Amino acid sequence: MKLRCRRCNAPITLDDFTYIAYHGHTMGANRVEVHYECPQCRYQGGRMLPQTAWDELLLSYLERDERTVGEWLLTQQLGPITDEEIRAMRRALYEGNVLESLREWERARRTERAE
Repeated sequence: MKLRCRRCNAPITLDDFTYIAYHGHTMGANRVEVHYECPQCRYQGGRMLPQTAWDELLLSYLERDERTVGEWLLTQQLGPITDEEIRAMRRALYEGNVLESLREWERARRTERAE
């Protein structure tokens, strides 16, 4: 199963979800409510999926993704990147300290692998 935007038919990925709610039932199938924002047309839509369809959808997303489920959940809890974080990262890159420390780290890893 693939989830697509109802307006422009663009594929929806895990990162496009804005809200996920599980609705458990004592009788009958559990349902999952999903809200998303389309990456192309910015349409905000929602769907109610049966638990089996949600499981299939989640597995298909995670098979194509390099992240584990725990990493994906961790990135969802971080929230959006703020303007101040972007400015701080640019300042760090311009200073050159970050890039130099990354080069040193790569050199150390190469020497560890060679040994």
